[in-house]
Amino acid sequence: MRGRAWMLAGLLAMTALPGCTRSMEMNYSPALYRLPQADQLASVVLGVAKLEDRRTTIDRSDLESLGYVMRAGAWKFGLTHQGKEYVPVADLVQALFVDEFKRAGVQARAVPKILTKDNLTDMRDAGEQAGAAYVLGGRVLIFEVVNDVGMWTVTARRSITLEINVVRVQGGDVVLDNTVSLTDKEESMAIAHSTSVDRLMNNVFRRVVTQVVEQVAAKLAHDPCDVDVRVTLVAR
Repeated sequence: MRGRAWMLAGLLAMTALPGCTRSMEMNYSPALYRLPQADQLASVVLGVAKLEDRRTTIDRSDLESLGYVMRAGAWKFGLTHQGKEYVPVADLVQALFVDEFKRAGVQARAVPKILTKDNLTDMRDAGEQAGAAYVLGGRVLIFEVVNDVGMWTVTARRSITLEINVVRVQGGDVVLDNTVSLTDKEESMAIAHSTSVDRLMNNVFRRVVTQVVEQVAAKLAHDPCDVDVRVTLVAR
């Protein structure tokens, strides 16, 4: 009990410190498995674009803030991935999406553009340039850990909300327009920041990416124009 009290006191003390930042090492365990549709989608190339970061918590004039995923008082925390500190959330999501699609048996490529359904012409053109039959784009709406410090306990809320758009390159039709949103909550005497970050990625994000990959694969497998489909990620 005394140890937990000291941890809680430490969290409370951090809220009184001036603005500081820290990038925390991210350890992520892939979620996907080879899907039943994998053989059917063997010739499909999906273009995965970088999602537009529309989180209300970021300062777009501060590039480092594009990587923040957690705040504790005046402290702001980002993620370190493959040796890069404060990796932008949109870059991280794109990279992990490509890897998870490949694990599922879908040919996935990263395309260097930010794309959303607001400009279908750009999505179609990017798909043509990448040699993809479909392009995935969308928005990051929420990707964060929020710590609510009470009198004796801390409640950690870990939330991710992604808007996912998939466009058929031939014709420019939107074949999937969906929002995936998941949250978990934990109340304790004290919760280590590293624990919250780990659960954001290895609990919430793993469930989000699994839903996205399964939904996209099912849509491509049943689309009447699924001949020679291709997956590609797009980054700006």
